[in-house]
Amino acid sequence: MKRITAMLLAVLMVLGLFTACGGQMPENTAPADPLQNQGADDGMEQFPTLIWYQVGKGQPANYDTWQAKVNAYLEEKLGIHLDVCVIPWGDWGNLRSVIVQKNEPYDLMFTDMSTYTSDVKMDAFADLTDLMAEVPGLTDLIPGAYLSACKVGGRLYGIPCYKDSSMTNFFVWTKSHVDAYFPGYTEAHTLQQIDAGLRAIDAGQNAANGGAGGTGLLLNQDGLSCIVGNKYDACTLGSIGIGIAYDGGTEFVSVFEQPDVLADLEQLQKWMEDGLINSDAAILPDAAGMCSVSVAQGWPSAAGSWSESRGEEVVVSQFENTVVSNDTVLGSITCIAKSSEHKLEALKLLELVNTDRTLRDMLWYGEEGVNFEYVEEDGVRKVQKLAERWDMAAYTQGTFFVATPEVGSNGYREVKRQNENAILSPAFGFIPDTTGIRGEINAVSAVFEEYKSLVMTGTCGQEEIDSMLSDMRAAGFDTILREINAQYTAWKE
Repeated sequence: MKRITAMLLAVLMVLGLFTACGGQMPENTAPADPLQNQGADDGMEQFPTLIWYQVGKGQPANYDTWQAKVNAYLEEKLGIHLDVCVIPWGDWGNLRSVIVQKNEPYDLMFTDMSTYTSDVKMDAFADLTDLMAEVPGLTDLIPGAYLSACKVGGRLYGIPCYKDSSMTNFFVWTKSHVDAYFPGYTEAHTLQQIDAGLRAIDAGQNAANGGAGGTGLLLNQDGLSCIVGNKYDACTLGSIGIGIAYDGGTEFVSVFEQPDVLADLEQLQKWMEDGLINSDAAILPDAAGMCSVSVAQGWPSAAGSWSESRGEEVVVSQFENTVVSNDTVLGSITCIAKSSEHKLEALKLLELVNTDRTLRDMLWYGEEGVNFEYVEEDGVRKVQKLAERWDMAAYTQGTFFVATPEVGSNGYREVKRQNENAILSPAFGFIPDTTGIRGEINAVSAVFEEYKSLVMTGTCGQEEIDSMLSDMRAAGFDTILREINAQYTAWKE
C-alpha cells in the first residue's frame, strides 16, 4: 500500500473515518521527466502521480481496478498517473479547509464560489493565466466570459467546469395530476400562473380521494430559493438579502424589500395557509416523495431522474428565466495547488478530461463492464449504467458536452441551449472585495439563517419579514450594501 499522507490520516482518525485515495495515497515524488528510467535494476518507467481531490459520495468500491485502467490510458496520452480522492459530502468542508490551510500536498482540487476567492487570497492556488496558451483545448471549449468570471485581480486561478453553467429552474409536475386537472401547465412559468392549477389539482384530488388531497407543492426547510435566485444575482455574497436584478438592474438592492420578491413570498404564504404546501416544510431537512409539484434546477430531460425519485412520471414547465452569473459559473471549479510540482501536467490533464471522450467517460461513469457499458440507441452510441454504483460526482470534473450521453438522453444539447439563451447578470465578472466587511457579512448571514426556513417556505408573513430586515440592519446590512455598491460603481467605470 502506498503511504497515506499524515494530514489525511490524522483528520480521518479525528472524524472516525477511513477514507483515502482508493485506500492508497501516492507519494507524488516522481521526477520531473515522466519517462525517466529510475534504474536498470527494475527496468520500469516511472510516471508522476497527480493527486486530485473531489467531493462526492466517497471512494468507489472498484476504485483500484478503475485506477489501473485510467493510469494505463494516461501513460500513453500524457505520461502521468492519477489518484483521485473522493471526500464524502459531509466531511468536505472540514477536510478541504485542512488541506488548504496546512498546504498539504496535492495537485488538483474541486472548489466553488463559497471558498474560491478566499482561498486565492490565501495564495493556495497556482496562477494559470500564462499557462493557458499551452492548453488550446480548454480555451477553445470554454467561453471566454466564463473563464473571465474565474479571474481574481485580473488573473486566472481556476478552470470552471463547462456544464449547466447557467441556472434554470423547473416546476416538476406529476403527470397524472396535470393530465387530469391542469393541462395548460406548459404555459405556467411563475408562482402566480400556477396558482389556479395547484388549486384545481387539490380540489380534484380531494374529490377523488374522499377529502385526502395529498401534498400540493412539496418544500423542505430551504424553501423556494429560486424566488430570489432567479431574479437577483447575489454576486458571490451568499444569502444575505443583497443582489442586483438580472433584468435591468443598475445597483445592488435589499431583495426582501423588492415588489417582485414580496409578491412571490405572499403567494407562498397564501398556499401555506390554504394547505397547499406541506405544513412541516420549515423543519423538514429533505423533501422527497409524492406531491403534485416541486421545483428543481436542471434541464427538461432531467425529468427522467425526477420521475424515479418521485415514483411517478413527471413533466416540467420552466420557472421564469434562465440566468447566468459568477455564482452559476463558479458552481464547480478545478484549481491547481500553488505548491504542485506538476502544474503544467495538471492543466494538460484538465484539457484531456474536457476534450477526450474516453477519459471523460471513465471519470463520469466509472469502469466499463463494471459500472457501465456502451450500447446503441437509435444508431447512436450511448451509456447504460450497471448495478455497481459509481460514487464520483461528474459535475466536479469537467465539461458535460464531451461525455457519451446516457440511454434516453440527448447529449446535453438542452443544457448548451440554456447556456446560450441565458440572461447575463449586469454584474457578471464583478467579484466584490469583502475583506473589510467580512464581519458584517457573517453577522447578517447568521440572522438570515435564523429566519430562512420560515420566510422561504411561506410559514411566516410580512411581520416576520420586517423583523428579519430590522435584525439584519442591526447586524450591519446597510454597511455591506453601501460598500458593495461603491465597489460596483468603481468596477463599472
